[in-house]
Amino acid sequence: MPYVNVKLAGSISREQKQKIAQEITATLERHAHKPPQYTYITFEEVALEDWAIAGQLLDGK
Repeated sequence: MPYVNVKLAGSISREQKQKIAQEITATLERHAHKPPQYTYITFEEVALEDWAIAGQLLDGK
């Protein structure tokens, strides 16, 4: 049973999540031969102030 956690800085729309979920599921089915009904995907949206790169928060403040 594949489990994929997609963690994003900021947020995306429901439609974007749907398309990403479809593509990840199709990729796992095509390359790993995993049935779509066993593929679980979660989305975690992290506020820009809660994510940092090179010591700087992404909110730019």
